This record gives sequence, structure tokens and C-alpha cells, in this order.
Amino acid sequence: MSASREKKQRQGAGPDPKAAKVQQEQAARKRQTIIYSVTAAVIAVLVIALLVWRSGFFQGRASAATLGGQSLSTAELSFYYQGVRSSYANPYLSASLGFDTTKSDEDQFYNEAEGVTFRDYFLETALNNAQQQLALADEAVKLGHSESEIKDNLDATIDSVKAEAASYGYSYSAYLRSVYGPYMSAGIYESLTARFLMARLAASDKADELYDSFTQADLENYYKDNADGLDTIEYSFLYFAVPSVNSKDEDGADIPEDELQKLKDEAQANAKQSAEDAMAELKEGEEVAHLKEHFNPTSSGDHIKTVGTGSINSAYSKQLLALNKEDCQLVETDSGYYVVAFHDRYRDEEPTRDVRHIAILAETTTDEDGHAVAPTDEAWAAAKEKIDAIQAEYEGGAKTEDAFAALANEKSDDGDGTTGGLYTRIARSNTSLVPEFLGWIYEDGRTAGDVGVVQHSAADSDSNKYWGYHLMYYVGENEPVWMGSVRNTLTTEGQQDWIDQLAAAYPTALAGGADYLGK
Repeated sequence: MSASREKKQRQGAGPDPKAAKVQQEQAARKRQTIIYSVTAAVIAVLVIALLVWRSGFFQGRASAATLGGQSLSTAELSFYYQGVRSSYANPYLSASLGFDTTKSDEDQFYNEAEGVTFRDYFLETALNNAQQQLALADEAVKLGHSESEIKDNLDATIDSVKAEAASYGYSYSAYLRSVYGPYMSAGIYESLTARFLMARLAASDKADELYDSFTQADLENYYKDNADGLDTIEYSFLYFAVPSVNSKDEDGADIPEDELQKLKDEAQANAKQSAEDAMAELKEGEEVAHLKEHFNPTSSGDHIKTVGTGSINSAYSKQLLALNKEDCQLVETDSGYYVVAFHDRYRDEEPTRDVRHIAILAETTTDEDGHAVAPTDEAWAAAKEKIDAIQAEYEGGAKTEDAFAALANEKSDDGDGTTGGLYTRIARSNTSLVPEFLGWIYEDGRTAGDVGVVQHSAADSDSNKYWGYHLMYYVGENEPVWMGSVRNTLTTEGQQDWIDQLAAAYPTALAGGADYLGK
């Protein structure tokens, strides 16, 4: 047999043992590599899934509630939930409201007797708010409103939030998450804010419709049944609290119980004596200001005017309202003594007033925290030049109310260019208007057709951004203050009834995504 044939016979008999071993090892390594690769891929998928879960991606998009035929995601419901919760989490109010921010919402009771936790209350209120805003926003569209009407307001709101975020060192998105929870995004916040602004358009339309719809007979009838909530009450008070007594002596030792009680009795007697002495002088005609200086009461109020008996301190309201005019009484409480004096009770018949105005705002800038900075001298001068030119144009024209209204629509920085700068039924007590504006309206001797300029300059940069000049046109007197109060009340009640009817078409139900809130 030749050597080559022998080699072929050996090859045909099977693999060489050494070669076979090498092949087996290579196959094993290949299988191991595949296993490691598959395992690594599985781990990577799990890690990514965990990161996505922790980011709130899935939770935020889960269905948390339904409003009629629409679904509300967890992130969307958190907008309303945190909106309600924020008022209770306010560090200055939380303790008085019984809300502990260090505990979860579901671990503390809003109403323990009924077993209602704060989480229950926040969810219920949030769902009601979402329901009403959706119903109103849809109604706004039916009434012919569009989002173009709210664009400027929406942009201003977003800019304000961004400035607030920057002042705290947050990005816009991070700030929204800090306020509305981990599921919030800029898109959701802006969408729901737009919905809120649209809802406000519909609500405002209804309020305007209702406000002017009530007759004088409607107002008189409502007053007869609700005088306690509408009358103006004028009164004064002095309060002398019983000072607390230290239960330790100067060396830190406990004071014996009988001695401690004597000290407490003495403190109470002194507080009562001060109150009685002050009341005696008050009856003789002494002014509250003098009594305050002489007796140094814990607190006091001099000729307070308040609308409605319900706004008076319940510690002495019953006794005060039982007094005759200019009479006074000592009222004892667990913590001290009140001296109360009743001055008057009446229906406020002072006429409200109507005015038109043209506002020219002085240009302002913002500081690094986004707060408005007072105008420069140059900005003030530019605004004054504009207002003077407008006044000159008015004085050189027809000098009628209609002519003034046309200028207001054309040139005023305030209003939507359709109302002629008109403000109606302004009460002397109105606090929503700048003081210079209100002061001009109620200046003695004011007569219909009067025209004048007032300047408003805020006391500090954070209190008001409306620095500028107002060209005023006095229209005249309107119905009395009490009627305005009744109109406001009836309008609020009627508007809420209407909103409730709209919202009834959007039945609500919580869904699984709500579980991610308040726990």
C-alpha cells in the first residue's frame, strides 16, 4: 500500500483525536459567547425598562380617570391634584389646616369621623376641577371662542413660570416636576393651562350675562332674606389676653401647685381689671387710639367696617350685635377679655361710580430673578409724552364720552380694545384698583365729564407691574354698594349652578393611574 493511500484510509476512518478536541473546545466557546450575549441583552433590556419605569414614563401615561368619553392620564390628573394640595402644603398654613407635609397624603385624615384621608379629598376635588374645566373649555368653543384669544395670556403665564424657575435655579421642566409631581411635562402643563384659560372665557361670559340680568326687585327680595350677610357693621374692640405663667422658678425648680395657681389667678385678675378700666373710659367717650396707647392691649381695632355679620370674630359677635348703638360690653373668653363697642349697622347706600380710562404704561425691565424693575426716568418721560398727546387729541376733538371711548379702544395699553376703557360700579372699598385710580374717582366735587391724569408708581418692584399714567374720564354715579354686593352673590350662585349643569354631561371615574398619586 502506498503512503498516500494509507493516508486516505486514515482520513476516511474518522477525525484525528487532537483535531476533534480542538473543534469541541471551539464549539464550547461559541456556545458560551452566545449565552453571554443573550444574557447581556436581557440584562440591558431590564435595566432600560427599570430606568424608564423610574422616570415615570409609563406611570405618567397611565389612565388615571375618565371624564365623559375622555381619558385623563396620571400626569394630567396630577396637574389638578397638586393644584389642590399646594394650598394645604403651604408652610404658613399647613399646620392650621391639619396637614403634615412629612407624612403621605393617605396616612392622615381630612375628616377622621367619616374616614376621609387627605388623599381622598385631594383626588375628589382634583377630579371635580378637571371635570368643570373640561366642560367649560368645550363650552367656550361652542360659544365661538378660539385659542388665539388666550395666546398672549398663555405665553405670559409660561414666561412667568420660566422666570420663577430660573429664580430658584431650576430648568423649566424640572421646576414643573417640583410643583406638579414627577410625571409632569411642559407639554401637559401648557395644554392644561390653555384649557383653564379657555374655561375662564366661558365662565366670564356667563357671569357678565347674569350680573346685569337681575332686576331691582330681585335685589330687594334677596336683601330681605339675607340682610345679616349684606349689612355693613362698624365696631371697635380691645383685647386683653391673660399672660401665661412660668411653672418654673428662677432656679429652674417646679413651682408648687398652689403657688402656681395663685400666680395664674393674679394674671387673670390683672387682665380683667385692665379690660374693665378701659371699658369705663370708653363709655365716657375716650377714643380707642388713646386707650390703646394707655392700656397696651394685646390687640385692638378702631371703627372697623365689615360687610356681613359672619365676618365678625365669633368670640364676641353675638354680644356685639345685641348692643345698642354706641354701647359697649366686656366679653370673657378662656384666653382673655374683649371690650367691644358697637357703632352702627346699615345697608350701604353710597353710590358706586363709573369711569373710563386710557392707560399708558411706562416701559419696565426685569431683574435676574424675573421681577419687574421700576421704569427709568426716560421711560417715565416717554409715557408722559404719550398720555399728554392723547389728552391733547381728546381736548381738541368733540370732548364727548363716545370720543373718549374711541381713543381708549385705539390707544390704551389696558383692555381688549372693545370696551372703551369702561369700569362700572366701582365701590370706594375696591382694592383691585391702584390707589391713585380710585382716589381720583372719589375725589370730592367730582362731576360727570371730568377728565384728568393720574400717575401710578408701585411702592416696590414686586407689588405691581402697572407703572404708568391713566387718562381718566368720569362717567357718573351708579347703583349703591349693597346692590353690587347682591349682584355679585346672585351671579356667583347662578354661575355655579350653570357650571354644575355643564359638568353633569362629563361623568367621572377614577382609574388605575390614580394609584400613583398621593402615596
